[in-house]
Amino acid sequence: MFSWGEDCHQLFWSKHSPVDGSAEARVHQFNPGYLIRGLSAGHSVLSFIKTNGHAFIIRTHENKDGRRVRGKQKFVQCKERIRAVSVTDDVVSLLTDSGSLLCVDTTRPPFTPRPVKELCNIPVCQVACGSQHSVALTNDGRVFTWGQDSRGQLGLGQGKPFANSPQQLRPLSSTPLVHVAAGGEQSFALSVSGGVFGWGRNDRGQLGLGDTTDRRTPAPVKGLNMKGTVLISCGKDHTAALTKDGSVFTFGSGEFGQLGHNSFSDQLRPRLVAELLGAKVTEIACGLNHTLVSTDAKKVYSFGCGEQGQLGHGGESHPSVPLPVQLPQGSSDGPNIRNIFAGGNCSFATCSSNEEPNTDGVSNASQSCLDDKIDKWTTKCDPKTWKKIKHEIHRSFSTASCMNQSFLEKRNEKHFQTSSKYHGVNLSLARLAFKKLVKNDDVLAEVAAAVLQLLPSFVDPVGVEGLRIFLLLNDLLHVIQKLHRPQSTELAQAVAAAVLKLSAENLQVIGNWWTTLSASTISAYVRVWKKSLSDMLSSSPDPPRSGFQNLLQVLQHMYNANSRISESQRLPDSDFYLLMTPIFLSLDLRQWVLQMKRKMMDAEPLIVGRFPIVMDLKSKKWILDVFAEAIKLHTPGLEHLLAEDSLFKLELRRASISEDTFEQLDAVLHEDYKKRLVVFFDENFTRSNVNISDFFHDVFHKLMSDKSGMVTFNDSGRLAWFPSNATHDHHRYFLFGVLCGLALHNQCLIHLPFPMALFKKLLGVKPSLEDMMEFSPDVGKSLLSILEESGDEYFEGLDYPFSISWDGTDVDLDPTNPEKTVTSQNKKEFVDAYVNHAFNTSVESVFLEFKRGFYTVYDRDLLKVLRPEELQEVLLGKDFCDWEKLKQNTLYGSPYHVDHPNMQMFWEVFDELTEDQKKKLLWFVTGFERLPILGNERMTIRLKYVGDVSQDQFYPEALTCHSFLDLPLYSTREIMRTKLTEALSNGRRSYN
Repeated sequence: MFSWGEDCHQLFWSKHSPVDGSAEARVHQFNPGYLIRGLSAGHSVLSFIKTNGHAFIIRTHENKDGRRVRGKQKFVQCKERIRAVSVTDDVVSLLTDSGSLLCVDTTRPPFTPRPVKELCNIPVCQVACGSQHSVALTNDGRVFTWGQDSRGQLGLGQGKPFANSPQQLRPLSSTPLVHVAAGGEQSFALSVSGGVFGWGRNDRGQLGLGDTTDRRTPAPVKGLNMKGTVLISCGKDHTAALTKDGSVFTFGSGEFGQLGHNSFSDQLRPRLVAELLGAKVTEIACGLNHTLVSTDAKKVYSFGCGEQGQLGHGGESHPSVPLPVQLPQGSSDGPNIRNIFAGGNCSFATCSSNEEPNTDGVSNASQSCLDDKIDKWTTKCDPKTWKKIKHEIHRSFSTASCMNQSFLEKRNEKHFQTSSKYHGVNLSLARLAFKKLVKNDDVLAEVAAAVLQLLPSFVDPVGVEGLRIFLLLNDLLHVIQKLHRPQSTELAQAVAAAVLKLSAENLQVIGNWWTTLSASTISAYVRVWKKSLSDMLSSSPDPPRSGFQNLLQVLQHMYNANSRISESQRLPDSDFYLLMTPIFLSLDLRQWVLQMKRKMMDAEPLIVGRFPIVMDLKSKKWILDVFAEAIKLHTPGLEHLLAEDSLFKLELRRASISEDTFEQLDAVLHEDYKKRLVVFFDENFTRSNVNISDFFHDVFHKLMSDKSGMVTFNDSGRLAWFPSNATHDHHRYFLFGVLCGLALHNQCLIHLPFPMALFKKLLGVKPSLEDMMEFSPDVGKSLLSILEESGDEYFEGLDYPFSISWDGTDVDLDPTNPEKTVTSQNKKEFVDAYVNHAFNTSVESVFLEFKRGFYTVYDRDLLKVLRPEELQEVLLGKDFCDWEKLKQNTLYGSPYHVDHPNMQMFWEVFDELTEDQKKKLLWFVTGFERLPILGNERMTIRLKYVGDVSQDQFYPEALTCHSFLDLPLYSTREIMRTKLTEALSNGRRSYN
């Protein structure tokens, strides 16, 4: 054994003479006659344990001259074998082989060990001590702290100066910990995948958090993320970390060079000790103000304060780079170093000859993970064994840290890469284990009971490893639902409630993990929550609100995560839809209405207005239509649906349909817009009203023309937009919006060839470059090419001004800097400004009027159930172009049939029509140019026979309410084509 530093030659009593015998030697080599298993040294006390489990204590005191003098070593009487030791300034903590923790107050002889009563029934696997505080790690992964808390070193966040008894550190309760460390007034914990957490004093940066602020609760040391840390050691004001690949990081005080960076500056974040590159370090140890490392080549290096000889080499007293300790050479190869220890101003090293394996490195918590237990649990056994298994199941599944260190991805030690982007779990392995588990009803019942006990007390974890449990439980629920029926939703509700207690940051992490899962896995997870929701809905049209809403919120988080995945890998929205009955939707809509009108304080819908993601478009349209009908029925003054004052009548001249419409819309009260609309054309006011779908067809085709002056068209002439310099009064755009709202309120489709940007803006979604690509492909491609350019040289040569020409007007996108040009640094700003001007700034006044008019008719809050593309479909319908399918679905009135000569002639003429003419025919017969999203999903027309002889003088006529086309018997195809195209142009048809 070797020792060096403050009075190191006086530390161990031995009947054997030291090899060199000189008290002045830098490093003392001696044979104490026994093997050292563990050693810890503080300011006033040193304690060590032999491999036989015996413990000894040596006190340090000051003599009359003020010099520090070592006392004699005292044997600690203990019935159990001691396997680990750690000391504060005055107290020695001893850990027995059975996990009992004993403390010895060295200020009060004799040195009698006393159990820590609060931990008597909790096996401890490791203990670490600072100057005046202690940290214990238990077998089940819990951390307890006690002692001085002046700088937050207990991590309890309470601000109390002292804790007499061990207190559980709850923020780390779900993190799978394997090691704790303490020094001075700081503490650390290390997780199974290398996550490091620090708390306590930080005035020199000894917590590695990038600042000098003390922490009273554990904080993740992000500078060590994914470094693969396996060991932490603390000095008074500095800290060292060892990684699995043998690298060393140090941080904190560098006053004496103890960080090894060839500098005496403090380091606020972990920094690699570059001078040790090339040597694989296997162990680290920190003294008061110095650091030791040993390598796989059995070399020992030291750096930092050397005033007491604690560095073991000559030269300067405070070397700031690692230098080899000058160990006496016992052979040509030098000593075979096994362990190193440092404490106070002392250093020690033991040799490997005949020694037991090192046990002072990473002290793994003895809690075993689930990987190797489930086979034993599911094997048939006797009652006595089953009792033990039940206890083990409970202990495993009621402890989050145990679950979080289970099923780790150990291939290539990949779990050490765990981060906010990667979970480090082998989910395939977990699923195989869970499939075995759910086949045994008794085991499953115990597991469910344990998890249900755990989740209500689950504490929002500090590190990401504490979140793995939610992936595992999601997988467990999936397996249960797939292989074990029937089942309750209680467990799913409990998991959802626990998820929702997480911080926004941790919810974001889980969302990030979801985005990395395979499509099949995330689909399985979505089905878990959908199945639970469906089960609750099937049991009652009014399920328990709290549990139901929790499940919905988790599904919403999954939807949000799915939205961040690339479109090719993303689940379709339909995967999130729930099957809901009209009864449920009606009840929920009623709750929404009561809430909006504030008629019932406790009225709260479950889905309507809150979770539109679970509603398919059919359900959403049903809600909108029911609401619209309810509004019509409850219009003030309404006695009956057909009462005279319940109708909103428009009496129009066909020749001036748009002007008459705007004039009459402007002349009525806004409340009238919500009544049932009826339209009369020309002077036939007393006979019959016009089919309102025809009214909307005609008026919108008038408005959406160049002659109207209401809109401007893109280069292709197919898409319209608001003009930047409107020629009409802005109030006309208010009435334009009213007209669109009326169409929606009366369930009519309209011709509104605007880009998606309009529907985004109506729903408060910001238009993007994608919308510019739709409206003006050339401009969109140009802007995209600007974004894709990365070199400064390109923009310097281009000298592209920060201005544009839009709708015939030159626009400076940054009026505060007219000389500004587009650069690689501001190119995104330019593109965003271009899109913003085109779709927002340039049309702000007219669009706001349009939007105000639209929402004067229709409820803004309810319409939020729709996505922009859905609003477009509801207003415009779905495009139809499957003409072969139309042929197949066509019905024939006798004597017509598919092979009838007149029918064959009709389809020949039909095939010769242009695409626009075919759509006109569709509108002529059915009243629809495009398909409504509800009804008519199977587009069908009926061809009827008229007369029994050739009727070349007659035109085809349509009966739109039944989709009938009365087709005379024509003598030639040319006559049929002429009569048909003229009928389409003139709109000859009937409505009743």
